[in-house]
Amino acid sequence: MSYVKLTDCEELVMKCVWDAGKDLSLVETMALLKDNYGKNWKRQTISTFLLHLIQKGFLTSYRVGRVFYYHQEIDLESFRRQQTEDFLKFWYDGSVQTLFSNLQEQGMLKEEEKENIKKLLM
Repeated sequence: MSYVKLTDCEELVMKCVWDAGKDLSLVETMALLKDNYGKNWKRQTISTFLLHLIQKGFLTSYRVGRVFYYHQEIDLESFRRQQTEDFLKFWYDGSVQTLFSNLQEQGMLKEEEKENIKKLLM
């Protein structure tokens, strides 16, 4: 499944929702953005991002009393898979080998990771 592109800010908001593992209120989202990413955005700014995420189908909202809560409609793993596929196609012409070669050349693969990759491929 292909998802609508998110802005960097929308991705940060979604990351907070996914990492929390529960539905979040606006105030909870604000706190996570500040604590985890140093984003001291205004209430209205975050509300706008949440609205965009609802419009794009990533979130739904519901009200309990006077508080709105935001619920993920797209799970993290599905989004990760799509992002990985898009990244691989765009930057590496779909070649996993070229990606791993690049990671190896940059010294980004630890020995333990190399062994784990070998085990995955066997």
